[in-house]
Amino acid sequence: MRNEIRQALQDYQHLYSKEIFEDKTLFNAKTSEAVTGVTSRPINGLINTAISEMDAYTRIKNSSSRNMFTDVHNLTREIRKKYFIEENAAKAVIECIAELLGYIPPTANEHQAAAVDAALTIGDTVLFGDFDWLVLDIRGDNALLITLDIIEQRAYHPCYEGVTWENSKLRQYLNGDFYDIFSLDEKDKIIEARLSNPNNLWYSTHGGNDTSDKVFILSIEEADQYFGNSGDYLNQKRKKYEQGKWVTDPSGWILSNSHDNSRVAKHNGLASLWWLRTPGYSDCTVAYVGTPGYIPLNGDRVCIGRGGVRPAMWVKNLYR
Repeated sequence: MRNEIRQALQDYQHLYSKEIFEDKTLFNAKTSEAVTGVTSRPINGLINTAISEMDAYTRIKNSSSRNMFTDVHNLTREIRKKYFIEENAAKAVIECIAELLGYIPPTANEHQAAAVDAALTIGDTVLFGDFDWLVLDIRGDNALLITLDIIEQRAYHPCYEGVTWENSKLRQYLNGDFYDIFSLDEKDKIIEARLSNPNNLWYSTHGGNDTSDKVFILSIEEADQYFGNSGDYLNQKRKKYEQGKWVTDPSGWILSNSHDNSRVAKHNGLASLWWLRTPGYSDCTVAYVGTPGYIPLNGDRVCIGRGGVRPAMWVKNLYR
């Protein structure tokens, strides 16, 4: 595909002069015509999208970035997200446009500089696959991500029965059908993580065996740690609702603090609850983050279908 794209760009430039790329109206008109040596309509469509809709040629040519590698990466990310174009095709188009401008692929040192320039920090949002992700943690070259929004609503487990994360249908789905939507390049970046599944500290409900997962959902401890790190769960700082407000009480059943708002997530534009993998007060229930962002640690029935799913994963070598 890359050779076809390069040849198509050269044909356009040869037949119509370089200026065609800088006039989006003219380029739109010319790409609807037959071009000598170019027979692939999908290739023409990709180039047309990149130049006449994204204006990628002009943006690369006039870029003030310190490193063209960063511009190529950012434009590839944009074209994938906005036009739902497969990753390898999007990257090939942008790189070939850069080559047409005389861009020489960066040396190893320039790659390193670009990586530093595009390095992730906790709290960033990044595009990976077809989703926007929030960066929760960074360890070396590895980053822990969680989807920015709730991607869908489904039961944690289809039957009202005792179940742990290890045996849940949600785990099976996330590491099966959901994982398979990613490209081979993306799968290569996803790390198989060893997860601890401890008991519910407040109810002593059995959390099950440790698991190894490519994709997972957060535990109560992780939801407390990565959204504010208050330590309220580990310290069993219990609250209950009394006289119109949450008050600290040894018999409380909820974790609520100043970080609730950071845990709020939306589904189709509306705030919604989302599952955690820690059991609730019994093995037929599972904890979740409520619509306002607090965590009812007694949980809800595993079989309810309105539970939101926010997948999480560890990935390697990921940049903005």
